[in-house]
Amino acid sequence: MKKDVDHSQESRQQVILVAPSLDITRNVGGVAAVAYVLKTKNETVDYHHFRQGLSDEQRQGWRRYLLTLLSFLRWLVFLSKHRKAVVHYNFPLSRNGILRDFWFIKVTRLLRRPMVVHLHGGLYLSEPNKPFPVKQMLKSVFSMKVPFIVLSEKEKRLLEEEYGEQQIHVLPNVVDTEDAARYERRNFEEQPLKVLYLGRIEKDKGMDYVLEAMKKLNERGTDCQLILAGREQGSHDYLRRFAEALGERFVYRGIVSGAEKEALLRECQVFLLPSFYEGLPMSLLETMSYGEVPVVTPVGSIGEVVEDRHNGLLVSLKDSDSIVSAIRQLSDDRQLMKTLSASARDTILRRFSTEEYMTHLNRLYQEAKTKKGNKI
Repeated sequence: MKKDVDHSQESRQQVILVAPSLDITRNVGGVAAVAYVLKTKNETVDYHHFRQGLSDEQRQGWRRYLLTLLSFLRWLVFLSKHRKAVVHYNFPLSRNGILRDFWFIKVTRLLRRPMVVHLHGGLYLSEPNKPFPVKQMLKSVFSMKVPFIVLSEKEKRLLEEEYGEQQIHVLPNVVDTEDAARYERRNFEEQPLKVLYLGRIEKDKGMDYVLEAMKKLNERGTDCQLILAGREQGSHDYLRRFAEALGERFVYRGIVSGAEKEALLRECQVFLLPSFYEGLPMSLLETMSYGEVPVVTPVGSIGEVVEDRHNGLLVSLKDSDSIVSAIRQLSDDRQLMKTLSASARDTILRRFSTEEYMTHLNRLYQEAKTKKGNKI
C-alpha cells in the first residue's frame, strides 16, 4: 500500500508558486487570494510556495533593497531545491513589481526552468507612456517563449498590440463559490443600504472619491452605510477621515476571512470599487457570487464581467457624482437592485468554474514542461 501512495505522489505535478503570503487573515491582495485558491483547490498539483512581496514597513528605505537581495538569493536556493518543478510566477505589472520581478523571471529562464508567467493587472498593463527602464524590461519579458496567462481578452489584445503575437492564454480569476451557491439573498428592503468596499484601502482604489460621494449621499438624505474591510496602506489616513466625516454611517471591519468574511458578504447589498486601474479583482468576483450589486469603474478586465444595468452599474473614473447617482438608484429602486443582484450571482456561478479553471491551468503547466530548451 505504501508503494502505491509513493507512486501517486511522484506522479503529481510539482509547481513552484511565487506569490505573497497566503495567510488570508493578514493579506487582502488579489494575487494572494488567487494563489490561495490554487493551493487549496488544485488537487492534482503539489505546490511549493515561494513568498514574494514586502509588508508596508519593509517597503521603506534601504531595508527594501536589502530584503529584495536576500529574497533573490533565497530564490536561487529554492530553484535548486525543487529541480523538477514548473515555476508559476505571479507578476503584477506595477512599477515596484516590474523592477523587482524582472530579475527573478530572467534568471529562471537563464537556468532553463519551465515557467508560466501569470499577469495580474497593474498600471503598466495599459499605460502607453511607460518609463524607459520599465518599457525595456517588459519588452524583454514578453520576448520569452513561455506561456503567459492574462485575465481577459482585452488584456490579451493590449499585449499583442504592443509586443506582438505571444503564447498568451486567457484565464479569468476564479473564486470558491461553495458557500455562495447555497446562499439566497433576501435583504433587499433592509435599511440602511449597506455598501461594502473590500480590499486595500489606498488612494488608487478611489478612496477620495468614495469619501466625497458618501458625504454627498448623507447631505441628500440617502439612507446608506459604508463598510470598509481590509488594510489601510499609505499615509492618507482614510480610516480617521471616514470616521470623522460619516460618524455612525461608517464602519471599519478590519481584515476579514473565513466565516466572518462570508457573513459580511451576505450582510451587504452593494460592492463599491471606483478603482483607477485593476486586473480582475477577486473581491469583485467574491461579492458578486453572493449577489452584491457591483458599482465599479470599467478599468482593466472589469468591463468583461460587469455589464452596465445588466449585472451591475458602471461609474465614471474619478467622479464622485457618478458614484452618488448609482447608489441613489439602488437605494430608491429596490426592484432594480434585486434584478441586478440575481444577474451578478448568476454571472459568477455560471462563468467562473473552479474545475474548468484548474483543468486549463494544468494543461499550461504541462505545455511549459514540454517547451524546447527547458532543463528539468
